[in-house]
Amino acid sequence: MFPRRSRLLAFAFAALCAVVGAGAADAGWVTIKNDTNKAVTVQEVVVVNGKQVRGKPTKLLAGESFREFQNTPGIKSYEVLDAGAQPMTLWNGNLNCKAATQSFSISTVNGKLGVFCSPEPKKP
Repeated sequence: MFPRRSRLLAFAFAALCAVVGAGAADAGWVTIKNDTNKAVTVQEVVVVNGKQVRGKPTKLLAGESFREFQNTPGIKSYEVLDAGAQPMTLWNGNLNCKAATQSFSISTVNGKLGVFCSPEPKKP
């Protein structure tokens, strides 16, 4: 009787942990696509102890994209640089990275480069 009861309690405890932990897993993928006709470099910028720390630079050629997993939703700071010999900041700003998977587009509007939220595809 006791082995069957302990298995039942272990299963109930595991199910309870799975239900409680499901809400804590709010995270998603952030996709950034280069919709310009030139190569750019994308970097995340984080402030640590009052100093800016730049993440790993990712070079994107025209039409390329990269995906990054964000383990916590929130506002992330990014910088877009010219990928030429002398890197020059083309855009810097904050992106609202929600809990769900989200896409952004690096594109030029009225001669000015910017990063814009891409619309989510409609589900059938």
